Amino acid sequence: MKSWSEILGHRRVLDVLSRAVASDRLHHAYLFTGPPGVGKATVANALATVLNCDARPDGQFAPDCTECSACRRIAIRQHPDVLFVEPEPPSRIVKIDQIRDVQKASMSTPYEGRYRVVLIDNAHIMSEAAANALLKTLEEPPDRTILILVTDGPHLLLDTIISRCQRIRFGSIDEAVVADALADLVAEDVDPDLLSIAAGYGEGSLGRSISMLESGMLEDRRDLLERILSLPAESTVQWLELGDELGEKTELLERRIDVLTVFFRDVMLFKRAESRRVVNADLIDLVEAQAQRFSVDAVLALLEALMSARRRLQHNVNPTLIAEDLLDRLRRPSTRALAPPA
Repeated sequence: MKSWSEILGHRRVLDVLSRAVASDRLHHAYLFTGPPGVGKATVANALATVLNCDARPDGQFAPDCTECSACRRIAIRQHPDVLFVEPEPPSRIVKIDQIRDVQKASMSTPYEGRYRVVLIDNAHIMSEAAANALLKTLEEPPDRTILILVTDGPHLLLDTIISRCQRIRFGSIDEAVVADALADLVAEDVDPDLLSIAAGYGEGSLGRSISMLESGMLEDRRDLLERILSLPAESTVQWLELGDELGEKTELLERRIDVLTVFFRDVMLFKRAESRRVVNADLIDLVEAQAQRFSVDAVLALLEALMSARRRLQHNVNPTLIAEDLLDRLRRPSTRALAPPA
């Protein structure tokens, strides 16, 4: 768990929260929203620690000390006044019983901390009963209890829940900051040249950048792209065989869609004479070749097809069918790619 001082970026967010702590004008409920992997949950954890840090003087803001009993117990999720709520397997949703536990705990004052802090991660993945129970808690907020809802899908929450929270919006982290952070976070044997590329693929999300590095997909980009781009359009059997291979595992297909999406964005940038912004700088030969091969309309259609494939994957459509359909559009961009499925 990162301390307040270790948080990357988000200066505006941290300033807003630190002023609220210093002035003791905290809202009873916060809604942390923004893209996946940018550090929303990290800030929520750090705020909970700052609020209950034994070393922080009352009425002042100070980063968590990381050494007192409260800081150490919050870090290992054993502090009685900091409650963590997240979707549970096998249903992978926040259940009514979890919210009832929060309600029960909130009926009493904090045991030893200044505040009881409830962190609800992926708050949009909540059963209807749980959402209604949470709404009741928000309508009658307990004294000295602060709820922090973390989500990258606020549109899936009840409007009545959103209206009762102070919304804190998180933006993407600067890619240069992400690249610098990756150097300290990943294994020493990772090719340094891949760090800036991983930051580009993460699009301001440290979590996504780390995931791309750990997946090994960045090292395999050239092989993947060359295999797809070199297949003859008339060989239906070869395309179907590759579709079966790519769709074998959902997580891998998602990463491969990321690679294709960023690559064709690079192709569009190259066509627009903006090669300095290309993420796959080490694959510039492939980028240039495809920029000559595809028209602007075809590239736009391919990007729409890739976005459609990602949406369908998130809705649990069979990954093999998604891969086969996507590859069919890639081999005939002037026709099929112009009308991707919803």
